[in-house]
Amino acid sequence: MDPVTSYGSRALRRDAAENRDKILEAARASFDEEGFEIGMEAIAQRAGVGVGTVYRRFPTKELLIAAVVDEVLAAIRDAALAASDHESSTEGLTEYLFTVGRLQFEHAGCLPRLWNGADDAVRREIEAISRQLLAKAQATGSVRGDVVYEDIATIFWSLQGVIERTATVAPDAWKRHLDLLIQALTQGDIPLAHAPLTTQQAERVKRESRRGLSS
Repeated sequence: MDPVTSYGSRALRRDAAENRDKILEAARASFDEEGFEIGMEAIAQRAGVGVGTVYRRFPTKELLIAAVVDEVLAAIRDAALAASDHESSTEGLTEYLFTVGRLQFEHAGCLPRLWNGADDAVRREIEAISRQLLAKAQATGSVRGDVVYEDIATIFWSLQGVIERTATVAPDAWKRHLDLLIQALTQGDIPLAHAPLTTQQAERVKRESRRGLSS
């Protein structure tokens, strides 16, 4: 291959990668501040690229939204993996819950799609690791034995609601809410009076939420 052509190809690939990173960074900040309603033109302006460049990298806005949501999900998965390596399973679970809360708060614009997207590999991985974290903490006796993974999923969903309602007025309100929930997880002297969601019910909740987004 001609050395000049080869160098030119590498430069083009590098420029394309840099533009993609700029677009994702701009989209992430724009969605966090204004939600998914913001237009592609505004995202392009924030990224410092032409709107045509945005559409070359992401032919539709839905693809751009999915890419940003995937980044947040990857951060949640990484937090779950880090918690798995914690020397204290209880502290690991607690730190994981707070990290998920912080990520939801920092990326509040992504919340409508974060837990309600199509069931993909990353979400399944997050669920699998979360189940393991819960089981390890329960094995030590530090988390009540009648808690199930669907309770953890419900905690994530409830954090979404608290953040959406309080973020502009009381930015730390979600932390108080999570403090209360963690106390409930670890205080097991009194049996819970009501049954948790079943796996089937949790899946139905997610399906109906997805239908609501698409309607």
